[in-house]
Amino acid sequence: MTDSGHIYLEFNRIGNTMEVRAVDAHDGLEISFIAPSNSSESEILPIARNKLSYARRKIESKKNGNAEDANQPNSRRGIIV
Repeated sequence: MTDSGHIYLEFNRIGNTMEVRAVDAHDGLEISFIAPSNSSESEILPIARNKLSYARRKIESKKNGNAEDANQPNSRRGIIV
């Protein structure tokens, strides 16, 4: 996605928070996150672009077999025996 790509935003207010869903118009990639209900669209749009970019990089790294988290310890809880 380029910086000029179109993103569709959907806002759902839940109490004092807002669930934001962002869909890239080019490839249909969808992400969601929670923001404060008083956040403006100008504050939310850069977050959505960054999260879409992050999700796209994660997908590409899995396709290429380059696991970014290969050197990090297992994130599951508990004791490994």
